[in-house]
Amino acid sequence: MKGREARDLTLSAFVLALAFSTVFAGGPGKATNYLPLSLLAVSVGFVAHELSHRYLARRFGCYAEYRAWPMGLLLALLLSLVGFVFAAPGAVVIQPRLGPWGTILGPGKREYGKISLAGPLSNLFLASLFLSLHLLHPWFGFYLAASVNGWLALFNLLPLPPLDGSKVFRWDKRVWAVAFLTSLFFLFA
Repeated sequence: MKGREARDLTLSAFVLALAFSTVFAGGPGKATNYLPLSLLAVSVGFVAHELSHRYLARRFGCYAEYRAWPMGLLLALLLSLVGFVFAAPGAVVIQPRLGPWGTILGPGKREYGKISLAGPLSNLFLASLFLSLHLLHPWFGFYLAASVNGWLALFNLLPLPPLDGSKVFRWDKRVWAVAFLTSLFFLFA
């Protein structure tokens, strides 16, 4: 990971962690109390989500790199002040490679569906890991990390463009339904 991508991922992770800690604290006054835990829970889930998209896109032969969306970062901060986190701080930009004579050799609907599913699946994996850790050793940090990752998966699986769920839904409605219902389980478990 190089310069701009590393900076964009770091900034996005920090802003999301601040937004989540503001919501957890019930406002900006005590947000710093939740910031260390939020940084751990949100940053791990967010970075894993974005890097999962990037990894799979590259496996399919595409150029892929994370880019922050300044308006999404600002919305995350502003909406956290009213108790809601809008988690659209940026996205992995995917560009198919070009073949001979300028032909596009990019992934099809199925591959884009899989690339889109990779992020929420990483959050579901982390939610199950943190929930298991919480059950074995009850600690608010594990509970928080499981909840955040369940929420990130659920939000991203909404079948609304440009969210991941719209691409997964377009590719295979059954796969989308299983992933969406699983994210609901982890959010409320």
